[in-house]
Amino acid sequence: NARATTKTIDWMQETFSCCGVVGTEDWSGANNDSYAYTWIKTHANDVPDSCCKVVTEGCGVGQGLNGTDVTHDKGCLSVAVGFVEGRMVLSWVLLIIFILIEAGSIALAYPLARGECTPCCNTAEEIEEEEIEEEKEEGKEKLEENV
Repeated sequence: NARATTKTIDWMQETFSCCGVVGTEDWSGANNDSYAYTWIKTHANDVPDSCCKVVTEGCGVGQGLNGTDVTHDKGCLSVAVGFVEGRMVLSWVLLIIFILIEAGSIALAYPLARGECTPCCNTAEEIEEEEIEEEKEEGKEKLEENV
């Protein structure tokens, strides 16, 4: 769909402040089977308005070939590659943090899975039994002191 392609190209060129794949010269000629060629046939020496630094209707007319002060001089390929590479470090850091959290969760869950519960995991009945045992011990110690 030509309209969707146009919107996508315009969005990318405006968002990333770029023009063409390599630069404005991409709009001066292309392969006969490409969408760009269809546009170029009717817009000799023009670039899409989305290539302009300040987008206004008709700002790309006559701005083709080598680019001007009016258009972005960077191609979208180098800008897109830089955009992806800039986010790779963050992606790796988040992945490593996620793996460490998962490994820690597994390490903490392992004793529970084996039935090796720590004191923090005792039921109310077990805690009550422990308190009764402690009271008995304290009682025995008091009796021994009194004797």
